[in-house]
Amino acid sequence: MGMQAIALFHQIPRELLGEATYVCALNACSHSGLVGEARLIFKNIEMKTMRIYSTMIDCLSRASAFDQAQELIDEYERNHSPESTMYMALLSGARNAKNVYLSQNIYDRMKKLFPERKDPLVSAAVLLANVYASSVQRNPIENPD
Repeated sequence: MGMQAIALFHQIPRELLGEATYVCALNACSHSGLVGEARLIFKNIEMKTMRIYSTMIDCLSRASAFDQAQELIDEYERNHSPESTMYMALLSGARNAKNVYLSQNIYDRMKKLFPERKDPLVSAAVLLANVYASSVQRNPIENPD
């Protein structure tokens, strides 16, 4: 299914491509494991928005390419404020990989970056709790309030 979506994407005239089209194509790659195809699409996008970065970070995180996902976050943050959605995508990938250490580090970083934003912190705490619940380690999460 992912390859069909990408084939359709490549048929769209370049002048008609916009943020929504790129996000859909990257999502199709992400959910189909087509990381290489996603990288090619991302590389050729001239105006990368927060949503496009977040979707690519999600794609890399789903493939456990955490270092590359973090590099994209760093690249984005050179010119923009941090975005919780990018960290949630990274944390979700770490949860799927059952990577307790990385999950805890991402959660701790989110607490520092977004101390006033309770919604993403609560969601992040739930994801982190799921990582600990699926491992043998005890959950040391403190209340995000």
